[in-house]
Amino acid sequence: MITMSLTKTQLIGKIYGAFKDVLLEDGIGLWEGLALDDRLENTREYEALKAKDERHDWQKIPVVNLYECSSSISFLDAKGMRFHMGLYLLFALEVFLAEEDELHEDENFILFPTEVQFTLTYNLESEYSKNRFSLFNSAQINCVVHFLEYELDKMRQYGEAYGVQPGQLLHKEHKKLEEAIAFWKVNT
Repeated sequence: MITMSLTKTQLIGKIYGAFKDVLLEDGIGLWEGLALDDRLENTREYEALKAKDERHDWQKIPVVNLYECSSSISFLDAKGMRFHMGLYLLFALEVFLAEEDELHEDENFILFPTEVQFTLTYNLESEYSKNRFSLFNSAQINCVVHFLEYELDKMRQYGEAYGVQPGQLLHKEHKKLEEAIAFWKVNT
């Protein structure tokens, strides 16, 4: 059964609302996640990076930090994931495209973006994933579901435009998204 997803504008509004007052508290932030990825635990550099983390308002985090700390999404704990997810979802929806375009104008800028969709669809049954998403409330989970439905609708439209047949790679990606949506819906 095909359901209609929210429009991009509606989804953006829901994301801002659902993640509005989330704090990082003592969770792992982007810079601390980068330090963990670089195996800097228990060093001055680790503490210096951790001190750079925004802890009160995820909307103050510059988009460039998502590029500079693109691997951090793999190191965030439950509080860190809840705090940053609104920003990640907006990033994946290309809300910050003008800022990203400015970054890419710099020929020295060769960092890669965070894989938000992968994080929300891969290995969801694992304890690792269940723990990282354990603090999401129902409104936040609904944002994830709506985001994945929006992405699935975009993929379907692309597939229809280019005649994608069952069994082809894009069709398999449809299935992955459908499975992830079903998983997230069970958890609302």
